[in-house]
Parts: sequence; structure tokens; C-alpha cells
Amino acid sequence: MPDTIIHELKPGLEPQASEKVQPEVDAATRKLYEEFAASMVKIKVDDGSGSGFSINKDGDIATDAHVVLGNRHFSVITNDGQEHKATLKALDDVNDLAILHIEGELPKDLKPLHLGSSKDLKPDQPVWAFGHPAGWEPLYAEPGYFRKAETGQDVLNAENENVQTHAKKVLAGLTPKEREEADAELKKPMLNARVNIQHGSSGGPLMDIDGNVVGITDLSNLHSNSDFTPVESLVALMNQKTPKFNFTHKTIDGVPTLTDITRTAPNDYRAPFVDNIIVMSDAKKNSGASSPYTLPDATADGMLKFKMN
Repeated sequence: MPDTIIHELKPGLEPQASEKVQPEVDAATRKLYEEFAASMVKIKVDDGSGSGFSINKDGDIATDAHVVLGNRHFSVITNDGQEHKATLKALDDVNDLAILHIEGELPKDLKPLHLGSSKDLKPDQPVWAFGHPAGWEPLYAEPGYFRKAETGQDVLNAENENVQTHAKKVLAGLTPKEREEADAELKKPMLNARVNIQHGSSGGPLMDIDGNVVGITDLSNLHSNSDFTPVESLVALMNQKTPKFNFTHKTIDGVPTLTDITRTAPNDYRAPFVDNIIVMSDAKKNSGASSPYTLPDATADGMLKFKMN
């Protein structure tokens, strides 16, 4: 049997769909890919795609909040190419995390990944992100090394002057409650690694050499310095006793459809600060345009709305 063709995305490279132009991978990358690829998925939504991975035997899939928010329909595409409808189950607005739930019969080969710890990561320790950069169907291994623990403020500080100037203007115009939300976002723990992730990789796992999930892909800075949410934040979301949000789904034309998101403790709410500022600035949509996080045609009272200032 021929070796599995592994799509690999190293720093400084662009993803290539063709199997004929894939680089030769090392033994550690091949072992991780062949052992755990079936546990990773592509997330398909109304306006694009992202990545995710299995977290339990009940059909729950971890991804990023910014992958799913702003959409009504969610599908999980497993490693065998099969598409499975899903619903939104949980959301962490500060740490940019979401959990989807596969509806119907579960894929037999979809085994949960082991959730490890980010606390013992050392600088220059090898790590691997897995995902679907640029929305490509093949799963890519994205090798690199851990650099440091950081905060949301560090992520913002690493951005260019235009982004930082815009962030200061936004902060200056916030209400006290909005500033509280922004401060929580700026203080949140994150991980920085020299890994080449791109649009579409968001929500995939960051793994150590033993196959433990240590983080979740979140943002990419310049020169392949990328930012990840520590796995501990995902574990906290999975174990929360009082969810921060309620979700309403209806079956429309035979398809599960998200129709409403409400906050369990009603109060003013704004978009995740750091991610929104950076993502929206990169997209050049920070001049009064409505954020892509907002559910389309949302009119229900209590709808979770994300607005740019």
C-alpha cells in the first residue's frame, strides 16, 4: 500500500491542492496525521468554512466562534468526505470558541482527540496545527514550534499601527459595560507559535508530539507567527454549568437552522474585542460596516448582535 499523501503547510508557503506538489514530511508529522486525521473536520457555513475536531463520543465538535457566528446553517465534513448537518451547542464570546453538535447518525471513525494541557509548553517545542487553509478540502498538517504564552493585549500590540489606532478609537467610545467586555478580551490567555495558519484553518487543533490538543487555532499574525486559544478555555466551555447563551434552531426545508441566540443574563453586549478589531481591520470593513458576526435578518428581541463602532 502506498504511503498516505500528506498535505503540509510550512512557514512562508501557500497551500497547494495538488497531491503532486506536496513536500516530504517527517516521521513525527506522518505519525500524527495518520493517527488523528479522522478526528478532524472541515466546518461548512453559509458564508465560508473553517476547521474543527471531535471532543467527545456524543458528536460534539470544537471550532472558533468567528467561524460559525453570522451563519444559520452548519455542516461538519468528516475526513471521508461525508457531510453531516450540525447545530450550535455552546459559545464562549471572550475566548472565541464554539461547540457544534452533529445531528443524526454519528460517523463511526470520528473519535475524540485527547485534550491535554498548554501549561507545560516550552519555547521551541514542536507543535502541529491541523486544518483546512484557504478552504481546501484536503486536511493540512501545519508544523512549527511554540514561542510563548501571551494575552489578548499582546496580540493587539503585535498588529500594525493602523489597527492599534483604530482599537484606541473604539475603546474610547465604549460604554462602561462594553469596556468591561473589552478588558476581559484583552486579558484573556493565548498562545503564540511559529506556525503557518491561514483563513480556513481557524478552529482546528494545535497538538504536541504525543497527539494531545494544547490549543485551538485562532488568529494569524505576520511572518507565520500565529495565535491560539489554550485548550483549558475549551475544557472550561465544555464543563460550564450555566451556559452564557441559549440557541433556538428550527428545521426549515428539512435543514436545521439557527434562528435565535439569546444571552442567559441580559445586558449590553459587543463583539469579541481583539478578534473583531483585527479581523475587521484586515478585511477593511471598519468604517461603519456591519460586522459579519451578526445573524442575517435578525429581528428577535434579545438577539446576540455584534456591532462595530
